[in-house]
Amino acid sequence: MKIDMKKTKDNKSLGYAIARTNWYLKTLLNKVLNEEGFNITNEQWVVLKVIQEFPAASQTKIAEHSQKDKTNITRILDLLEKSGFIERRRDQRDRRMNRIYITRQGEKKLKAIHPMTRRINEVCTRSLNKEQEKELLKSLDAVCKAIGDELH
Repeated sequence: MKIDMKKTKDNKSLGYAIARTNWYLKTLLNKVLNEEGFNITNEQWVVLKVIQEFPAASQTKIAEHSQKDKTNITRILDLLEKSGFIERRRDQRDRRMNRIYITRQGEKKLKAIHPMTRRINEVCTRSLNKEQEKELLKSLDAVCKAIGDELH
């Protein structure tokens, strides 16, 4: 399914362009993960990557870093735990809080998925040269920073 940008009415809206790009990225990743039999969704993959990057993080920190709300993060963590990709451990200082850790099985899953995500990155950047790719990343970081500054 390809979109003819000339027929897209609101193609000058930055928010629309980013949302559309995000939808395509998530849809493509879910398609590839499903076709390759990984039995994990884009949403779960993002959370698992965050847990790998921030070992022993609280559920709140994971929600914040993955941009998920607390209800969705609980559901995703339950699924990841059921699949054996993460484990929850009680915090030693605050018994009401769990710390989340990636398991060996979770690490293996991320390692196996990595070539797929690299391939998707290549699809996304194939029409860009290296300088354009760097500039795009720099621009998106600047947009995120500006929005983050406005939110805080």
